Amino acid sequence: MQNVEAWAIPALLVLGGFLACLGHGNPRSVGRRTAGVLVLIAVIKPATPLYASVEECGGTIPILSTEWFATVMSSWGSTQLCLLVAAALVLLVTRMMSGATSSRPEVASSTGVTWRRPVALLIDYAVVIVVLTFFVSPILRLTGVDEFLPSIHLGFGLLNEATLSLDNVDPKRLLVLFVVFLYFWVQHSLWGRTPGKRLLRIHLISTRTTVRPTVGRTALRTMVFPLLVFVPVAGPIFLIVDGVWALLDPEGRTLHDRWANTDVTRKVSHVQAQT
Repeated sequence: MQNVEAWAIPALLVLGGFLACLGHGNPRSVGRRTAGVLVLIAVIKPATPLYASVEECGGTIPILSTEWFATVMSSWGSTQLCLLVAAALVLLVTRMMSGATSSRPEVASSTGVTWRRPVALLIDYAVVIVVLTFFVSPILRLTGVDEFLPSIHLGFGLLNEATLSLDNVDPKRLLVLFVVFLYFWVQHSLWGRTPGKRLLRIHLISTRTTVRPTVGRTALRTMVFPLLVFVPVAGPIFLIVDGVWALLDPEGRTLHDRWANTDVTRKVSHVQAQT
């Protein structure tokens, strides 16, 4: 059964993508979805188990903590590497097929976004950790607010630190959520980009105006993502569904972008757009 999951399903997936391309499907779109599912298969096995902590007997490693990232990376093997290589080959081949068979050029700004979004999100995650650790926490100590508000400790990961709980409303968790909200809302409202999006050359636009969304629209979008992720149980499930939706969506848009009438597009030069 393990061999079936590791090799048979990816092989059938690639075969299905190839047949879809022969059936006059968009090779680039089919390749993006196929490669995305291959990457998801590679990531889901090392990322989903509840790893036991070596320091705490019987305790589990908190999700998105430093120890969790290190454990997940050490759990990768040859199977995951082969799946990632297969995903890269699928993207390369379908890109070549698209260039050879397409009768109309695709919009340049809509390509190459699928893999850039999660990378940009990881960069923003790291930036938020730095802001909370080296800026917010020292300010709380200098102003004496930490006497009334518990200190922020992110060793267990941002998701565990800020998870909402209706039984016990923790001011510290609310503060972390407020910082996360401001981080995404302000930057998306002013520039349509966060540091992660800037580095990956992608930006947020409104599908109605093709420019950055309004302040109210970005606020509603931020309330859904990423703040909804911090809701216990439902949050992580929404994150998975949102990511899978982007892989299956014809335009590669996430579920929260569909709801907010927004899209994340690639920032390209005029020379690239003309070619």
